[in-house]
This record gives sequence, structure tokens and C-alpha cells, in this order.
Amino acid sequence: MIYLQKKLDYFWEINNLIILSLLRRFFIYLIGVGLGVMISLFFFGNREIDFSYFPNARTLKHLRNQNFVISSSAKCHLDSLGINTDRFKELFQKTSLDVDFGASDIQRLCPTYLIEVENQIFSSFIISDCDSLTTLISLEDLDFFCP
Repeated sequence: MIYLQKKLDYFWEINNLIILSLLRRFFIYLIGVGLGVMISLFFFGNREIDFSYFPNARTLKHLRNQNFVISSSAKCHLDSLGINTDRFKELFQKTSLDVDFGASDIQRLCPTYLIEVENQIFSSFIISDCDSLTTLISLEDLDFFCP
């Protein structure tokens, strides 16, 4: 019986050593990960990261990063609504927009996109993407006609 007791004690001592060894290794691992995160934040912390993986976000990012021009017809629509071009450009850059790909014509050489906006005087507008130039073609769902 004493022999069995000594064997069990020895078994528990070895298990405790193994558990303590694993806990020590895990603690050292966490210290290394923490230092690595702090060093990474020190070197790369000030970068602005934009994750535009979905088609809507990619399209809007592409359109927003190009030169922006307003056609004469769209200028007439904006003037009729009392919106100046700077205010519309700000709306285009900063407002949450939604591209309607079903109503857009993206198979052309210069694709046109129907972009929907909420909480504005107009509900949508058409934009053309041609040669690094974004052109506002017209505002949709308006009661008046501009040539």
C-alpha cells in the first residue's frame, strides 16, 4: 500500500510540474504577444485603414477618389433645388450612399451608376465613371425638366 501511495505522489508531482511548466510557457507567450502588439501599434498605429471589400463600398471609394465634374443638366437640377455644387460634393463625399447595381449600366465603356441617397430633397442621382473622371449626369425623381 505504501508503494502505491508513493507512486501516486510521484504521479501528482510530475503532473503538477507539467501543468506549472505549461502555465509558465503560456504566460511567457502572452507577454511576447503583448509586447509585439505594443511595438506594432507604435510603428503602424497612425495609419488610416479602410476596408472596402463589398461592391457598394468599392464602387463609392473609386468614384470618390476621382476628379468630380457636374454636367450642365445636373447643374440646372441643383440650382432648381437651391443646392450649390460645393454642398453636393460634400454630400457625395461624406454621406452614406447606396449604389443600385440593377438600375446601373456597368457594361459600357464609361459605366453609369444610379446612386440612392436618404434624407435629402432628391432620392437618387446618376453618375458616370469615365477616364478617372466622375461626372454627375442628373438627379432623379424630380418634378421639373432641365435640358
